[in-house]
Amino acid sequence: MVKFAAAGYVCIDYYPDFDNRWYVTGNGVDVLFNLLDMRKDMEASVISAVSDDMYGKKSLEAFRTRGIDCSHLEIIPGGETPKVPLYLVDKDRHHGEPVRGIMEGYEFSEEAIDFIASHDMMHSDFTGRLIHRLGDIRKKMKPALGEMKIFFDLSNQRRHPDIKEVLSNIDCGLISFEADLEEGKEFLRYACSMGVKLMIATFGKNGSLAYDGSRFYRGDIVPVKEVVNTVGAGDSYFAGFISALIDGRPVAECMQSGAERASKVISIFDPYL
Repeated sequence: MVKFAAAGYVCIDYYPDFDNRWYVTGNGVDVLFNLLDMRKDMEASVISAVSDDMYGKKSLEAFRTRGIDCSHLEIIPGGETPKVPLYLVDKDRHHGEPVRGIMEGYEFSEEAIDFIASHDMMHSDFTGRLIHRLGDIRKKMKPALGEMKIFFDLSNQRRHPDIKEVLSNIDCGLISFEADLEEGKEFLRYACSMGVKLMIATFGKNGSLAYDGSRFYRGDIVPVKEVVNTVGAGDSYFAGFISALIDGRPVAECMQSGAERASKVISIFDPYL
């Protein structure tokens, strides 16, 4: 049984142009929901915070329905659960100005840090407010499933002010680029020189690239009949990749698994099946 923690940020995506249609999300949440759909051998936890508003209650309900451990999902009364407006332009999602709500200035307790470290694997991202605790968590985690313990979504923020600290304290990262393959290769080399064991870059319709510090791997997309919404493409790819990695499959097969999962998700409106 694999113990996997989504640690960091829970929010609501809503679409003003689609009658405010919404769903529970967050990079780690999307990865976790996709993983649980793919695997039956996973014990999952969410470590984050929501408020006691309607969106917070719906988030808690969504987690419990999937059997996710919510013992360290803090419910902060009287505030606002984070939410982000999304807009579709040619079926590609564009983010509006986020409302960070109760996560503005939020700090995780030491007990929460210890709980995260009790898992085999964890996922976080720049919005998760755990950047400066990654080193502590990594030291405390036991390598029950090999070297891959901390997975991190860098989005497209290769110039983030905390990029060096992140790359020095994660095992596997995902970053998105537009179409510049050589720029992607340069960043993957840099990431691995900082200590990342396996770094992946996605290039939209141009596929993906992975680097393990000595060798590059090229991955293709899986074509779909119709792209409905690109939201969740990276998270679902990462979930497919991680699932195959847990099974000990080669990097190239992990990339194919990621592409297959992403193709299913961009064929629907929501970021998970």
